[in-house]
Amino acid sequence: MDTLENNPEEIDLIELLKTLWKSKKLIAKITSFFVILGILVSLLSPISYTASSSFIPQSGQAGSGSSNLSGVASLVGINLGGALSGSEIPPAIYPQILESVPYKRELLAVSLKSSEKDSNITLKDYLLDKSSSPNVLGLIKKYTIMLPFTILKAIKGDKESSSSDSSSEMSVSADEETLFENLHGILSLSVNAKDGFVNLSAEMGDPIICALVAKEAQKILQKSVINYKIKSASEVLAFNQKQLALKKIEFDSLQNNLALFKDSNLNIIDSRFENRLSGLEAEFSLVSSVYQELAKQLEQSKLQVSKDTPIFSVIKPVTIPNTRSAPKRTQMVLVYLFIGFILGCGYVLIKEPVKSVLLEIKA
Repeated sequence: MDTLENNPEEIDLIELLKTLWKSKKLIAKITSFFVILGILVSLLSPISYTASSSFIPQSGQAGSGSSNLSGVASLVGINLGGALSGSEIPPAIYPQILESVPYKRELLAVSLKSSEKDSNITLKDYLLDKSSSPNVLGLIKKYTIMLPFTILKAIKGDKESSSSDSSSEMSVSADEETLFENLHGILSLSVNAKDGFVNLSAEMGDPIICALVAKEAQKILQKSVINYKIKSASEVLAFNQKQLALKKIEFDSLQNNLALFKDSNLNIIDSRFENRLSGLEAEFSLVSSVYQELAKQLEQSKLQVSKDTPIFSVIKPVTIPNTRSAPKRTQMVLVYLFIGFILGCGYVLIKEPVKSVLLEIKA
């Protein structure tokens, strides 16, 4: 017991509390400084709004056996949501579509014209205008905390710009990379594998622009999924349309030749006429049967495309947000208050031990 009571490694909480109480004014000053800093940061932080939509991707080709198997598997805790057909994109791959260069380029090219009075401006031009406008907090951060990276970027900027060429689909210019990074901070997509719905949201400073970007991002995402899903059926449809158009030319030509031959030989009855007429009719009958078969295949291809086209059931459509999502000023001030209090207490507790260590080193 004596060894435990006299153990120098034990922490005397009462002594620590006395030390903190003696320096309460210093702790209050440090905490107040951080509270003021938090207020300034919260007031200077740019206001942003969030617009989102939720939808459920449904495939018209899903069989009942598959759904029954998924239902039974879910009872034992097994998720078969990703076990889809080979020509279908599972929702878990949707974030990869958002990260693709073609998707981002198509989204940057969308028009942000919400009414006839608004000027026709693309998302790319809007982001370029926003990046060129001054931001107080951004400038302070750029030339204080991020100063080394700012200098490094300025040194490498000319080299990166000259090495990239946006004229090719395979290359990405430095300006495009900056815009893509902005899109990465704007768009957010989450997939609920358990319930099977997808949530896509956009966060920007203008509520109307934010809603337009979220809506267009959803349209482009759904269009990309549909194009991939019906790619095979669309290729078959295009092939059948081309073959039917060629066969129709041949069908019309033979039909005209047959009618012209009959009109030219109305009063002639001989063996040569009968043989020529039988040959033309047989050739026309063959081409006609092929033409009708191609027409049937074309209709079947159209039905297959319609069948393979996935349906997106929108649970929550995009609406223009009325309240801002950031900054959460009260929360930011409380966080700065907590940090200031912790740092103030830590400074008071380590001040004397550090002084004694420095004195010993100097001695």
